[in-house]
Amino acid sequence: CTDMILQTIIQVAAQCGWSVTANVRDGNITSFDFRRNTESGVPFCFSADMTGSKPASLVDDILSFIDAFQPDIFARQWCRISGAGESRYDQTLSDMDGIRTRAWLLAIDLSEAFSAPRPSPWYLWN
Repeated sequence: CTDMILQTIIQVAAQCGWSVTANVRDGNITSFDFRRNTESGVPFCFSADMTGSKPASLVDDILSFIDAFQPDIFARQWCRISGAGESRYDQTLSDMDGIRTRAWLLAIDLSEAFSAPRPSPWYLWN
């Protein structure tokens, strides 16, 4: 992927509160790991791929993650695996809802960063 596209993705992610690392695979696919802490401070990471230096494919992959991500199921699994039990479920569910929202906002901001400039509103033409 071009340096300018990569820099823009990293910059937008940082503005959204995510740190990101990129890894080029197979020459045509760049894999991004997005990391941030949840509201209660638990580290969270998800990966998304960009194909052919096309930011729209990255946005699509982030949206696929969001669509597949079920905060309630993830929260229950995390509570069980971490040994926190049901006592942390409500906070974990809130954290996962927040992560899903933050990933959605990241997708929107990335989409806007790579879209064509918007024309001026009609009322500014005169």
